[in-house]
Amino acid sequence: MILALAYALFVPAPAVIPRGWLDVSELMGFAMLIVAALGRMWCLSYIAGMKNEVMVTEGPYSLARNPLYVFNFIGAVGFGFAVENPALAVLLAIGFAVFYPSVIRSEEEALSQAFGERFAQYCDATPRWFPRWSNYHEPESWNINPRRFRAGLLDAMWFLWAFLIWDILEKSGALQWIRNL
Repeated sequence: MILALAYALFVPAPAVIPRGWLDVSELMGFAMLIVAALGRMWCLSYIAGMKNEVMVTEGPYSLARNPLYVFNFIGAVGFGFAVENPALAVLLAIGFAVFYPSVIRSEEEALSQAFGERFAQYCDATPRWFPRWSNYHEPESWNINPRRFRAGLLDAMWFLWAFLIWDILEKSGALQWIRNL
């Protein structure tokens, strides 16, 4: 995300994109950032403090095997749009598509070793990326480790923090100064 913020600071949106489209891009991107932050918090509420200890298959994890990464993707692409740079949104989507599959394969191998047949059945029933809404189920209640949840809240909102930094720099005029260096 630091590289994306640096790109947003130094590389303006292509000049061929009309100003009105960039305004729409910013609004759409900000909405995506909110969805990503809320989604990451939703996932965190299910896995905080027990990600590698318990196989979580409820809530967002009943819809897709990697809901946290789905929300990361939404946030990464949303950041590109929010900083009014659709080219950055495309680059972030490509970077995500290149980087995350190996991360997921590694995590799924570890989960397969830890949970065996139960994880294999979960994989058969639950898509990796695109939510299957008919799968949704949640428990009546669940335990949350408040210390780990609280620690994860700031992390869950890092897309919004990056946008806030960019917006402050833009509104203060510092963004133009940086680009003129």
